[in-house]
Amino acid sequence: DDNKIIYHFQPIIEVKTAKIYGYEALMRADVTPSLSPLDVLRYAEYYDRLYDVEKTTFNNVINMMKNNTGKLTGGKKIFINSIPGHLLKEEDIIVLEEYVSERPDSIVVELTEHSEVSDESLRIMKKTYEKMGIKTAVDDYGTGYSNVSNLLRYEPDYVKIDRALLANIEESPQKQHFVRDIIEFSHDNGIKALAEGVETEEELRVVIQLGADLVQGYFTARPEREMIQSIESRIADSIRKHSSIIYQRSVS
Repeated sequence: DDNKIIYHFQPIIEVKTAKIYGYEALMRADVTPSLSPLDVLRYAEYYDRLYDVEKTTFNNVINMMKNNTGKLTGGKKIFINSIPGHLLKEEDIIVLEEYVSERPDSIVVELTEHSEVSDESLRIMKKTYEKMGIKTAVDDYGTGYSNVSNLLRYEPDYVKIDRALLANIEESPQKQHFVRDIIEFSHDNGIKALAEGVETEEELRVVIQLGADLVQGYFTARPEREMIQSIESRIADSIRKHSSIIYQRSVS
C-alpha cells in the first residue's frame, strides 16, 4: 500500500561548509508491528512487488520535494535509494523527467551492486538517469561486490563509503589506509566521497582528515520525518575544527 510507505530524511553534511548539503530519503513502513526497510523489501520480493516499491519511492519522494521547496533551497539534494535491477518503466519516468527538468541536479540516485544484477543493468540505469540530469552514487562502497573497477565503469558522481569501513576507524591503520585510497581515487576521477554511518566524534575526525567531502550518520544528524534546516551548533563547530586543521596542514 503506497500510504503505508513513509520516509525519514537524514541530513548529509558538506565538510567545507559544515552545512546541510542534502538528505537521504530513508524508507519506513507505517505499520504495527513496525517493519524495517529490509523487511519491506523482503515482503515485496516475495509477492513480486519490488517494482511497485521502486515506483512508489520515486513518486512519493518527488511529491515531498514539491511540497517542501522552501526547505530545499541553496541547491540541496535528495538522495534516493534505487532497487537493483528495477529501472522505472518509460511511462513512469515521465513524472520524474518533468520534475528534474525544472530542478536540475536536485536528485541523486543511489545504485547498489548486487550479485544477481548484471553490470550491464547497472550501466543502463546510470545512463538513463544521467540523460535526465540526475546524478548517481555508488552505495555501500567497500563491501560486498564493490571494487575500484566498478567506479571506473559506472563513473558515478558520488561514492558512499560503507559504515563497515568507518566503524572504529581511528583504531585501525588498515581501514584508514583503505579509506584514504578510496577518497584519493575518487577525487582523481571527479567523484565526491561521502562517509556514511559516522557515529562518533573520532570517526568524524578521521574521515575529515582523510579527505571526505561529505559526512552522514547518527553523530551528525539522525533521520527525521521533517527536513531539518541546520545541524546542532556543536556538531558544526566540530566539523569546522577538524577541517581547519586539514587546511592549515595543506598551506604549511
